[in-house]
Amino acid sequence: MDKFFDRLGDLLQSLLGGESARRSSYDPRDPDMREAIEELNAYLESGAPGSGASRDGGYDWRTGGEQHRSKPQFVDQALRKDYATLEVAFAAPFADVRKSYKRLLHKYHPDRFSGDAEKQALANEVTQRLNEAFARIEQRNKSRPA
Repeated sequence: MDKFFDRLGDLLQSLLGGESARRSSYDPRDPDMREAIEELNAYLESGAPGSGASRDGGYDWRTGGEQHRSKPQFVDQALRKDYATLEVAFAAPFADVRKSYKRLLHKYHPDRFSGDAEKQALANEVTQRLNEAFARIEQRNKSRPA
C-alpha cells in the first residue's frame, strides 16, 4: 500500500511541477491505467469485492458464534484514509500529524501556482482534501479521552 501512496505523491509532484518528479509511470491518457485506478478506488471505498460486508461481521472463535461489529470499524477505515492523505502512519501522534499537515499544506498551497490556472485548481483540490482530513483527525483527537 505504501508503494501506491509513493506513486500518488509522484503523480501530484509531476502535475504540480515539483522539483523532484522522480518517476512518473502513470499516464492519465492510458485507459488501462485509468481503469485500474478506478477499480482500486472502488475497492478501497467498499472493501473486498464480492464480500458485501467484509469487516462488519465474522466468526468469533472465542465465543463460537457470529460476531457483529458496528461503526467503529467504519470510522477506523475512514480515518485510515485521512492519515494516509496526510502521509503519516495510522494513529500516529497528533504532533506528527500536525507537522506533516503543515509540510504538505506549504508544498501544495495554491498561491505557489498562481501563474498556472490548471495547477492552481489542482492545488486547491489537494489543499481542500488536506484540510478536511486534518479537521477529522483533529476532531477525533479532541473527542478521545485522555
